[in-house]
Amino acid sequence: MIITSRKELRFFLMADRMMNTGSFKKSFSTHLKEFLLPDLKMKYLTTMRKLSYYKHSGNPLWLFYHYRYQRLSIKLGYTIGPDVFGYGLVLPHFGTIVVGPQNTIGNYAVMHVCTLITSTGHHIGNNLFVSTGAKITSCKELGDNVTIAANSVVTKSFADDNILLTGMPAYVKKQRKPWYEGDEPFASRHQRCEELRTKVFGSGGKK
Repeated sequence: MIITSRKELRFFLMADRMMNTGSFKKSFSTHLKEFLLPDLKMKYLTTMRKLSYYKHSGNPLWLFYHYRYQRLSIKLGYTIGPDVFGYGLVLPHFGTIVVGPQNTIGNYAVMHVCTLITSTGHHIGNNLFVSTGAKITSCKELGDNVTIAANSVVTKSFADDNILLTGMPAYVKKQRKPWYEGDEPFASRHQRCEELRTKVFGSGGKK
């Protein structure tokens, strides 16, 4: 998702940090810890969001963030288009994740290792959960709250919300709630992000 203002950039950075670490901002102890042991996943997400903002605002700083983004991508094994995901993206582990730049994916997505979303212009809703080894290849649309089971391959569109897809090719196995519901601490983190979104943008803004 393209970030068009500093207010949006700040919110995206805070939402990503909350969903991945449980805090909107770094504490003093976190600053000290990351000085000694850098949190590379958060550095990657931060660089991704700043690259999106500076590139589309025409600020030449985008060249610096593009270079840094490429270096971190190689180091962590991620190949992700910087304008693809909405806020609150969760990357639980290091490892191969490939997401083409032509896709549009909503907020609060989770991408586990060894996952692939080809660059064919997929339109995917909020709360996508892609389990280890899963792939999305030739579908055009997925609804909200879609969970894809491990090693499954999605080859067609599924417009319905709240479903679990499994198999090769994938089919609807059952109804399923959003991935964070009933999963503490993520349910609380999601709630805090939405409260912040309402505070920053109003009740109808930036969904």
